[in-house]
Amino acid sequence: MANYKVLLADDHRIVREGIAYLLQSFGNIEIVGQAGDGHETILMAANLQPDILVIDISMPKLLGVEAIREVRCRSPRTKIIVLSMHSKEKYIKDCIRNGASAYLLKESAVNELKSAIGYVMNDQVYLSPAISKSVVHDWLSLEANDTTSPLTAREKQVLKLLAEGYSNKQVAAMLFISPKTVETHRHRLNEKLHLGNVADLVRYALKEGLISVE
Repeated sequence: MANYKVLLADDHRIVREGIAYLLQSFGNIEIVGQAGDGHETILMAANLQPDILVIDISMPKLLGVEAIREVRCRSPRTKIIVLSMHSKEKYIKDCIRNGASAYLLKESAVNELKSAIGYVMNDQVYLSPAISKSVVHDWLSLEANDTTSPLTAREKQVLKLLAEGYSNKQVAAMLFISPKTVETHRHRLNEKLHLGNVADLVRYALKEGLISVE
């Protein structure tokens, strides 16, 4: 049986340790790194080039779905398994569209993670059976263009980081763009969303699930 190098990404250390213990019990897994936020995940994936990334989608700095997109660019051979508490169609759709090969609910991870690894390493997609058939059907029948949000993917990234309290310079460093570009995105966000101040920006980010109150 082949040995697989795995990178874990979750903002709760105790969750990462639990997943690591479970994975190591399979006998063919080497944990090569653990990341606590989206930005760290991208850098570690690019450096380590793991066979598998096991990632939560609710993380600081960059949401998991944004990290998935970047990891696919920087480590294209890495198979991505999402572990999430969210079963809504939107989360599943965003993750699969951006390059994830599996989507599991955390409550089912103990029973399903080994099977998911087998599927993704054979270039197949795995969706947790706990996800309702209607949700999967809705995802499969989505229109090619998603117009539910007025913001681009990059604008969402900038909005999340600004709402978390990072400066333009810090946001630029995390997204590998210039501070001037961040300022341009910030101006467009204010125009599109009619935000008057930072408090309005934070409230919008909370409403859209880009940040949490944890």
